[in-house]
Amino acid sequence: LNFDEIKHLSDILAQKIAADCADLSQATLVAVSRGGLIPAQLIAYKLNIRDIRVMKLISYDEDNTRQEIKDISTDRLFDGADVYFIDDLADSGATVRYIRKKFPTARLCSLLEKTCCNKHPDITAREGIKENTWVIFPWD
Repeated sequence: LNFDEIKHLSDILAQKIAADCADLSQATLVAVSRGGLIPAQLIAYKLNIRDIRVMKLISYDEDNTRQEIKDISTDRLFDGADVYFIDDLADSGATVRYIRKKFPTARLCSLLEKTCCNKHPDITAREGIKENTWVIFPWD
């Protein structure tokens, strides 16, 4: 993916969030670090959302091997219908499962969702990415 495609997918996600959110002035975006940082920023500017927080999760090691999720967040995070967690890719569903358990009423959003994902985000810009596809983002 190139940056123009990321911008396009972020715009789609922003439109879907705008349609889903009762009051954008009360919305909070939580970027799931690191993949969700750039999409969350683009969405925040598009929707004029000023409350942006970061959830720092580690689910891959330096060799891109999947590991148990570790939460090293320092921002105060909270649950609610107008809280939107933004990530770049829903792959195995582990991140979705982790966030949904910790924040059951928050909304989970992803630019892309793989077909193998067994826990689905609430809002996705593009679904149907094949399981064995290794997605390369501009920030990788």
